[in-house]
Parts: sequence; C-alpha cells; structure tokens
Amino acid sequence: MPDGKLIAGVLAASLGYAVVRYNVFGGVSADQLPVFVTNKAISVGSLVLLGVSRVVIDKPRRKHLGLIGLALALLHVMLSLLVLQPTYLAKLYLADGKMQWFGELSMLTGAIATVLLLWLAYATTTRPLQDQRPGSSLLPSVGRIVLALVAAHNLLLGASVWMNPAGWPGGLPPITLLSFVIATGLCVLPKSR
Repeated sequence: MPDGKLIAGVLAASLGYAVVRYNVFGGVSADQLPVFVTNKAISVGSLVLLGVSRVVIDKPRRKHLGLIGLALALLHVMLSLLVLQPTYLAKLYLADGKMQWFGELSMLTGAIATVLLLWLAYATTTRPLQDQRPGSSLLPSVGRIVLALVAAHNLLLGASVWMNPAGWPGGLPPITLLSFVIATGLCVLPKSR
C-alpha cells in the first residue's frame, strides 16, 4: 500500500472514531471538532505511523513514515496547548486552577517523548541510511523509550475513566486507552532489521 493511502487511511479511521465517540455519542459540540476532537485523532494517527515505522523493513519508507509520525506528534503538541485548560480538561485541574500531579506528570512524559522524537529524527536524517545498522547505536532503544513514555502519558491522562466501561460514550473505549494499548503493544513488538 503506498504511504499516502496508508497515512490517509490511518487519519481517516482515527478521525472517524473520534467523531463517533466524542461528537455523536459523547455530546461534545461540533464546535470542538476542529481542535479538541481532531487533536485526539491526530495523536492516534501519529502513534500508529510511528509504530509502523518501527516495523517497516524498507529503510527509506521507514524514515518517511517516522517523519510523518513526528510531524503529527508536533501538531498534536500545538493543538493540545490550545485546549490545555480547565474548561476543556477539568479532570486534570484542581479547584484553584492548578494542574493535578497526574496531569503534570502526563505533560512531562509527553514533553520528554517529543524531545526524544526530535532527537531521533535529527539522528536518523543526518546519517546515511547504510550507516543505520541495527545495534549500531541507541536509536532502536530510543524508539522503545518514546513508546513507553507515550503509554505512560495516556495512562496518566485516562486511567480514571478506563475502569468504568458503563460510562464510555456509545460503549466505545477512550482514545487514551486505545493509545495506551497501541503504544504498549508496539513497545514490546520487535523492531524490523
């Protein structure tokens, strides 16, 4: 499957799920589709493409998918900054407007994952492909660390609602739970050679 179709398919599926869960069943206003809901889809799309880039055998294609995943991760960060406030994410905040400890820790894990992704992108784009042999550097380990941080980021954000399936809009699991499962699964999946 050409990368364009793969990328479009991943983003369309992620956005479709987010719209159905949050707008259709969750009662989130359509006014929040451009940033709040779309941001959820972008985060999942980024994670999936970064994960796929770990297992693709063709190195130029792996790099391309990884860079697209990084671009989506950076878009997720920018959009998240727009909605990172109690009116959107009340569960992360105390009554005095300060962020709760798990909210702060979630933001920290996300920030560290983003910095490591940027370093990984720099390291892989400044070295010739033939020099990127498995085991020749820390790069494969950094990918796993990023996935573990993404799993922790989602666990901290969403664990409070995961244990209440009766409260899931439309019976659909939260995107944080899906992202946690995807990140954890990709973290333990062996990287391609």
